[in-house]
Amino acid sequence: MHFFSRLPPLALLAVALFGFVPLAPTASALAASAPSATSTSASPTAAPEPTAGQSLFGTDRYIEYRVGDLPLVITSPHGGHLKPDSIKNRTSGTLGGDLNTQELAFALADAFFARTGHRLHLVASHLQRAKLDPNREIKEAAGGHPLAERTWSEYHAAIERALAAAVARHGFAFLVDLHGHAHPIDRLELGYALDAKQLQPPDAAFDAAGLIAVSTLSDLHARLGGSAAQLLRGPGSLGDLFAARGFRATPSPREPQPGAGPFFAGGYTVRRHAGGPTPKVDGLQIECPRNGIRLTAADRTRFAAIAAEVLTLFIEAHYPYRFPAAPPK
Repeated sequence: MHFFSRLPPLALLAVALFGFVPLAPTASALAASAPSATSTSASPTAAPEPTAGQSLFGTDRYIEYRVGDLPLVITSPHGGHLKPDSIKNRTSGTLGGDLNTQELAFALADAFFARTGHRLHLVASHLQRAKLDPNREIKEAAGGHPLAERTWSEYHAAIERALAAAVARHGFAFLVDLHGHAHPIDRLELGYALDAKQLQPPDAAFDAAGLIAVSTLSDLHARLGGSAAQLLRGPGSLGDLFAARGFRATPSPREPQPGAGPFFAGGYTVRRHAGGPTPKVDGLQIECPRNGIRLTAADRTRFAAIAAEVLTLFIEAHYPYRFPAAPPK
């Protein structure tokens, strides 16, 4: 059972309205947007509506939500750097972070702003992974530490808030959970909540098995129809678009199955927030190798620009939406 499912309705409303505070607010704005826990006189209408480009933070500033106005939500769970003594280190699960993935997420946000003049939604954990792993169920994620559990809840509440805002504005949302891997093959691993065995059948058998229904593109496929295998790995798929621009990827037309090597199929975040569990929301987990993508600032800037192009092409081809163009400088 998730933390928020145990909260009473009034507490849920309080989280929705007052769970985050703006970056460097004025004293009056802070008072309006984050009333004290003992206050009983605050009116829900007193909280100012956040604007695109504004950063909102969780209670201890461990979670950051950069508000957007595009239908794209980027999440960064494993790139944080903070190691507060107030949270004990986790003692089980993966403890090492994903090098430079938070910086890559910020670069992708900058790339979309450069292309469109508008902001994507971005949710990031600033805690080092030894303190919190938001891409796991709460027990493993927080190791039983109350402050880590609260931060985990704020992280997923921020994702839900971002997705709800995108759906309300555009009628859909697309979620990208950004990660880094150190597997032997330097390629993008595109995780649609389908493992290597599930991706193994040829297209006709894959379609007949109905596996798309348990993927993170299930809502999109239900609307579009057609071959699920082609949506995931055919011409015009995300893997195809990345490969055409020089970034090896699986699944894609060239590598429709991951093969025998290690492969990340997509973890807790996309399985909770995209596809079947969340109507009008689709997405995937992107696992990025270090070389040529996230090792240097130049790599990150170049890949972010290409990823922004790829996501733009994919979304515009599959949704009734066109990204705005940035005004000329």
